[in-house]
Amino acid sequence: MNFWKNLSTRRKEVFFFLSMVLFGVLKEFLVYNLPIMAVPKGIHDDWIMVHMADALRGGRWLGEYNDLTLTKGMFFPFYLAVLNFLHLSYLSVSAFLYTVSCMIFVYALRPLLKKYRACLTLYLVLLWNPVSYSVQAFQRVYRNSISYIQVLLIFGGLLALWLRRKEPVKKQLLWLLTAAIGMVTFFYTREDAIWVEPFLIVFVLVYLGNLFVLWRKEHAKVYVAKAVLILLPFLSVWGAGQLIAQENYTHYNISLTNELQKGGFAEMYKSMMAVKPEEDIPGVTMTREKVARMCDECPTLKKLEPYIQSSRIYWAGSEENEKDWEVRDGWVFWIFRTALEQAGYYTDGGTVNQVCLQIRNELETAMDEGRLERQATMPSTYMSPWRKGYLGDLFGALGKAIAYTTTYDEMETLVYLYSEPDDNGGIPLFERMTGDKAVWYESNLVEMAGWYASYEGMDGVTLQAELADGTVLGAADFTESDDIASYLAGQGIAAPGSEKCRFSLKLSVEDKPQTIYLKSYRNGALLDSYELSDDVTRIESDTSCLNLDWYWDVPERHGFLAKINYKGIILNGVCQAYHYTGAIAAAAGAMAYLVLCVRMLKRRLKKVKDADGRDLSVWLTLSALLASYFVLLGGISYSEISGWNAILYWYLSGAYPIMIAFEGLAVLFLVQELRGKAKQ
Repeated sequence: MNFWKNLSTRRKEVFFFLSMVLFGVLKEFLVYNLPIMAVPKGIHDDWIMVHMADALRGGRWLGEYNDLTLTKGMFFPFYLAVLNFLHLSYLSVSAFLYTVSCMIFVYALRPLLKKYRACLTLYLVLLWNPVSYSVQAFQRVYRNSISYIQVLLIFGGLLALWLRRKEPVKKQLLWLLTAAIGMVTFFYTREDAIWVEPFLIVFVLVYLGNLFVLWRKEHAKVYVAKAVLILLPFLSVWGAGQLIAQENYTHYNISLTNELQKGGFAEMYKSMMAVKPEEDIPGVTMTREKVARMCDECPTLKKLEPYIQSSRIYWAGSEENEKDWEVRDGWVFWIFRTALEQAGYYTDGGTVNQVCLQIRNELETAMDEGRLERQATMPSTYMSPWRKGYLGDLFGALGKAIAYTTTYDEMETLVYLYSEPDDNGGIPLFERMTGDKAVWYESNLVEMAGWYASYEGMDGVTLQAELADGTVLGAADFTESDDIASYLAGQGIAAPGSEKCRFSLKLSVEDKPQTIYLKSYRNGALLDSYELSDDVTRIESDTSCLNLDWYWDVPERHGFLAKINYKGIILNGVCQAYHYTGAIAAAAGAMAYLVLCVRMLKRRLKKVKDADGRDLSVWLTLSALLASYFVLLGGISYSEISGWNAILYWYLSGAYPIMIAFEGLAVLFLVQELRGKAKQ
């Protein structure tokens, strides 16, 4: 203890920072080389994210325009594309960025926490947050893996600005940048980012109000400058939206960022939700009879009816119940998007937008004329209309969500995480875009892809995989590769036929381990022979070049996973510690918050001045975190009772750091206050 007291402030800062780095490196080591969860069959979620990332990486914006293209935010695909361009691991970088976001949040709250011990405590409970290494919110290649990073950047950046509102502008610029990065990336990652908007609105009003009070007292121009600067993160969100909308207009002839939020489809769907169904089916607003009546009253929608029926059958998933199957509100909008695609309207954004607006107008006219009965709808287009009895159900679901999050239910880290391949070989695309490996079900599978070019020409060239004894495992089919031909030409290499030199091979190898060779022939005469392994990426000679984008040996991977199984044991052990103490931590945080509020209120009633503004800052910080947590859980709970099974930790991933921060800060603030009173 004396050692610490004798250290200079500078050395304490260095020691504190290095302590955070040390724990961050430890976590980075534990998540390194974990397998990804690849879901190529999830075309509406995981697959479209990776597909758009691949398109961005190839300079094709978000890829071909169809009913999937503008349904998700584009930032996560952009994030994957950047990592792929830099040849970085998706899992490693995501873990690193979360560690950095925890550091940023802790430094943001330093003016209130003050003590190094308190700061390190908050950092550690945030760092080992189980959602940040769980299978569905970390190992899965989907946008939920960055939500908890973005949330800490938003809250950390804005709370830091509040706590430093009296400091010079130059000391606030980095926090402004932090908030801007968090807000821009968050709002263009998810469509349900609305849950942070109440916090943002209240923050701006309180911040500007406080600056106005200070300006009236001091009449200093610096407060005017700060009032303008605080709007920059919000202007950044608007500016980014304009740029995305312009790119979408350039490529797809529709000027918006997301078709589920704005535009013709959103307007059409809102009008559809406003039509009252005759049947009362829980969780189903678009009943079959309602859709039939809408088609009868709307000529444009009538043209889509055959496609709506076939799309509904697809979502039914089984011929046994498709005649009676009703689609719940959480998925039913896909039926109409698929119908528009099958009807051929997704030629460009302008065409489908016009058709959707025409259907909207016909529906509104039918409701105005009384041919269809109108019902009240919710503010959000995709929320089911309120029904009698929902209030009790909502409170029940909210209680379930609170219990679910505070106990970290269902979370785990999987080392033996098996991904099921689809018929199109989608897993290699996931691996290529992430720089991480998946684990395939087939125990004897070997997969590779890349390109081979003979500089003397590709005429008569064949490429095949063989064992050492000459057994042929498979022959490659060369596919289009204009980009390779352009690349070689740029290197001054004339390679006739290199416009078709890309290949992929999927092999079944019995009795592993065996060495596999890739051999090229010209009209039966051997040209090149390569011994394959995970270390082989590119081999070039004066006459040819082999470039492997990936080489994936499943049997060898299984052996490797056995060696790192201890990582899963450690991480799941930490997760279990959170699971068993979560309810206690939540109760302690709630109790500490109530005690702090009571003590602050007593001081106000006794007219004790809050000279340094600490009481206000503590209350605002905790209240902002708690309110945002409940807003998110409230929205998820409403979805749970009305549309789809929503109480799942990957959908709630952004709530966990907020909840942990609230619990940790409330307890730490109360301890500090009690210690301060004891000293007095």
